[in-house]
Amino acid sequence: MSVVEDMRKVLQDFLAPELRAVHARFEAVDVRLDAIEEKMEARFDSVNIRFAAIEDIATARHNETMAKIDGLKSSLELDKRVERLESRQPHHPS
Repeated sequence: MSVVEDMRKVLQDFLAPELRAVHARFEAVDVRLDAIEEKMEARFDSVNIRFAAIEDIATARHNETMAKIDGLKSSLELDKRVERLESRQPHHPS
């Protein structure tokens, strides 16, 4: 055998199995990363759903509060009271 053939045989005998082992490890890591990614996506989806529910609750409470404020303003008739008070005041030019 020539030196080139001897080197080729050594490389095939040593490197080929090592490369296959490294390739198999990379595939295993890739599978684990895919599983982790799926779990993280599920968790993010869950968090997004919770945030949407919280936002809906906050919007509903805001709308309720604004409706109560509007009702209170109309029941107190503050605009009309202020107008009456202003109409009673003498008009002073500035």
